[in-house]
Amino acid sequence: MALNDSLEALKDFFSEFVETAARMTKNAATVTKSNINIFTEQEKQKKAYLELGKLYYRDFITGEEPDDAEYLPLCDAITEAAKNIEALRCEAEEAKADFGKSAKDAADAEAEDLETELDNLNKELDELEKDLSQLNKVGEKVEEVEKAVEAVFEVVDDAVPTEESKPEE
Repeated sequence: MALNDSLEALKDFFSEFVETAARMTKNAATVTKSNINIFTEQEKQKKAYLELGKLYYRDFITGEEPDDAEYLPLCDAITEAAKNIEALRCEAEEAKADFGKSAKDAADAEAEDLETELDNLNKELDELEKDLSQLNKVGEKVEEVEKAVEAVFEVVDDAVPTEESKPEE
């Protein structure tokens, strides 16, 4: 019975472990995806800054008045990329926090499972110690009986005449 309980506990432990590992893998993938998207948005932002700088320098060198129609889309692209970067960083932070929470929850669950298993093993050990104690008592009784039987045989051996001790007829 204890073996079945142990196997069931082991099955439950591995099931929880797999679920936790899957959740942690998903969180790690989310962080990685967010970081890649952040890099992409940063590249968009750099290109927009570069284009904006080229336009400004062209206008500066030629002495032209800055044209808002040319500048505005680039400024909007920079602002949009900054918003996207912030949202992606928040998403990555949430996934990291959930990753840490998953790891802590997994560790707590494992500790709880191990504690339960230890309690069960201690109970089994107590039962085995009781059984061993009873077996030791039985063993002592067997030794007493064996000594008594030996003593009886000695008395019987002493009482039964042998060929040498028989009186001659």
